[in-house]
Amino acid sequence: MTYRQLDTQAATLADRLGALGATPGASATLCVTPGPDAIAVLLALWKAGCIAAPLHERLTPSEVDHACQMVNASLHIDNQTLHNTLGKMRGEVPSPHSPLPDVIAYILTSGSSGPPKALGFTHETFAASASAVAHRLALRPGDRWGLCLSPGHIGGLSLIVRAVMTGSSVRLWPSFDAGPVARAILSGQVTHLAVVPVMLRRILASLAGERIPETLRCVLVGGAAGPRALLDQAWAAGLPLATTWGMTETASQVATAPPALARQHPGTAGRPLPGVEVRPGPGGTLQVRGPTLASAVIRSPDTTPEPLPTDRNGWFATRDLGRVDADGLVWIEGRADAIIVSGGLNVSPAEVERVIESLPGVREAVVLGLPDEEWGQVVAAVVEADPAAVTAADVDRHCRQHLVRGRCPTRTAVVDELPRTWTGKVMWSRVREHFGPAQQPRKTK
Repeated sequence: MTYRQLDTQAATLADRLGALGATPGASATLCVTPGPDAIAVLLALWKAGCIAAPLHERLTPSEVDHACQMVNASLHIDNQTLHNTLGKMRGEVPSPHSPLPDVIAYILTSGSSGPPKALGFTHETFAASASAVAHRLALRPGDRWGLCLSPGHIGGLSLIVRAVMTGSSVRLWPSFDAGPVARAILSGQVTHLAVVPVMLRRILASLAGERIPETLRCVLVGGAAGPRALLDQAWAAGLPLATTWGMTETASQVATAPPALARQHPGTAGRPLPGVEVRPGPGGTLQVRGPTLASAVIRSPDTTPEPLPTDRNGWFATRDLGRVDADGLVWIEGRADAIIVSGGLNVSPAEVERVIESLPGVREAVVLGLPDEEWGQVVAAVVEADPAAVTAADVDRHCRQHLVRGRCPTRTAVVDELPRTWTGKVMWSRVREHFGPAQQPRKTK
């Protein structure tokens, strides 16, 4: 589909939306299978002046209903209504929120560590993000992005907006399947990919050692920290990885290391994007300032939009621990709210995870604190590996060789696969279930 065809289809759909009562400023949720029609409807909502709220296509009905309540949607479009001349109204049309000026989209956070929030973005925010990423990765109209992330995720939506604003093309799949993605790489159908670590691991398995063509210029890895062993495996396979750090609140990327820099400094998130600033804050957390910050946040269905909280100088406090080195490179070292305090010893889960992930056969590890009457908290680990090849005893021996005793897990579970959200992030509540309902870890200060 050309951009001219896409624009014509979006204009026609926008007229139909208007006939259905979609009014400027009204919120509309969109939960459809990714494809050209889905992109046309998204653009049509914007042409009609609506605030679009794309949702992950695999959300359950109850999750969709919660999202509709969260953004006070007056129109909901799903696969059935999309192909039945575009949508039925959701019964009585609610009064629209009074959003902050110029919000054009709401994106829900992943909900990996708590109830999801809805973040509001303006056209200017998306434009600033697209321009900064295009500059950092030297993007051009001849690029073809493979869309592996849902448009209901900030990584997927920002990719679409970036492609529209740079005039590049997008290769769409209805859902992520590593096999077709690997074939698209090997046949030269895509020049760029944006993936999360679990997708990267599956793509590597599907590539099965085949030579990577020079047509693939960049594989952007974000959404969660990639284990060093996984990055090394990808580099050995010839994949041009670009490592990045970002979040929904910043319209995707904050800092990005292009492939050459990422290979030169393994583990870095790179330098902040043009126009974006990063500095250390209290307790080793990082703060962000710049034009890519979200404009509004809705915290629950019974609240109205409010400005994204920043200090008086515009700095947004993240919960990510990290540092900015003398060369301006950003390094992420875990989450402030994940620090474990055991017997007065502060334990960084990220540090313990790196040690466990260096054990051959381990794909990924999640380390958390469990309440303990004597120590306050004890260290526990859930390890993704083949249980026939890696045991809890193997993990224990490996940790004792590389960590002081107080930082070693006292409880370890080895699982075939970690529980994840649709965006590929680990579901912490489900991870904790491996240690029983009575072992819910309390929040650390």
